[in-house]
Amino acid sequence: MLEFTVRAGALDRQAPFLSVAVSRAAIAAGAETSTLPERGLQTLRLRDAESGAVTLAQYDPVAGRLAFVAPGAMAAGSSRRFVLAAQDGQAGTDRSGYPVQLTEKLDRVVFQTAGKEWATYNVLGGRRPYFWPLLGPAGASVVRGQGTGEHPHHTGLGLAYGGHSEEGSANIWSDWDEPPYGPGGRMLHRGFRHLSSGPVYGELAEDLTYVDAYGEPIAEEVRTIRSWWATPEARFLDFQFDIRSCRDRGPRPFLFMIRLAASMTIPKVGRVTNAAGHPVPPVVRGDRVYRAAWVDGSGPMGGPPPPPPAAAPETLVDLPGAKAPEQQPDEGAWNGIALFDHPGNHAFPATVGKYAVVQQITQAHYPPPDAPNGPFSFRQRVYVHDGDADAARVAMQAADYGDPCRVDVRT
Repeated sequence: MLEFTVRAGALDRQAPFLSVAVSRAAIAAGAETSTLPERGLQTLRLRDAESGAVTLAQYDPVAGRLAFVAPGAMAAGSSRRFVLAAQDGQAGTDRSGYPVQLTEKLDRVVFQTAGKEWATYNVLGGRRPYFWPLLGPAGASVVRGQGTGEHPHHTGLGLAYGGHSEEGSANIWSDWDEPPYGPGGRMLHRGFRHLSSGPVYGELAEDLTYVDAYGEPIAEEVRTIRSWWATPEARFLDFQFDIRSCRDRGPRPFLFMIRLAASMTIPKVGRVTNAAGHPVPPVVRGDRVYRAAWVDGSGPMGGPPPPPPAAAPETLVDLPGAKAPEQQPDEGAWNGIALFDHPGNHAFPATVGKYAVVQQITQAHYPPPDAPNGPFSFRQRVYVHDGDADAARVAMQAADYGDPCRVDVRT
């Protein structure tokens, strides 16, 4: 019998995502099977030792890790025990879970969870890959699309680089190629190392080359993105950015950016809050820079978008003639999106701000002094949620990201 004891530690938890190292031999023995394949994600069942309820788990035999979401709440100091169920027996009927399917298209990857498309990762057609749409529980995107309003180059959710060419760093931020902000470079999608789907999470790994305005390579990156839902009201994306080399000039800022949906009407109706308690918009004119482990933007979604036109072509841009979603202030469900910095990142907590629009959230990362040319890595988590930051317990979720539950394994 293979047992997993989940310990909440000093924090309250809500449906925490858990990943634990365990050998393939231990999994095979605990599941009472000899047919466990050596490759490919495996679906397993865990039984709650107290309630008997079954939750699905996902095993990666290559990485040697088992992942699952412990449903429900856990109070600080509490623990729960799960037992790996035999794969050919009956171990309960409550098979909770939100299976994730990743589908590669010509120019993007579509994320489906529990059979619903909710996120699209666009890899071609722009200066850099980005997520749009990214649907909240209300059914509308919490980030805005291309060419919307002022600063049309602020699109969706994604990693930018270089800012406005500060101190000579290449500009992979603005869409303008003329001075003073241009000419600009690009992040070139070179292909996927893998795309995987599963009962608990989906994951992709992508190779990228950064080039300057003249097409010369300046950086190499491997990007890993993992997606899962804790509940339909709590949706997550984990990012790991592995910068293999960076040969550019200047401070080389890596800017993880969210452009919030216009329907949130921030700061008139919606709001931006953060771990530092920094007022947004700032009280003192020009006081836009602060450090914060998490930043959240939320507001009314203005109602779900209308269905797409019949037989619509698959394009990256908004469809010509498509009816716009309703976006009235003070109407529609309230949704939000939070950005978490990881305590293991260099110069944690990240710098936020220094930008002209409050509807934008950006956390800046710089190469560490001991590896200015690489390699170095940084991690971020995105939390799409129902309600505002307080209702969604954003601070608790950010703390869980930085200090996850301990899982003890016993055979």
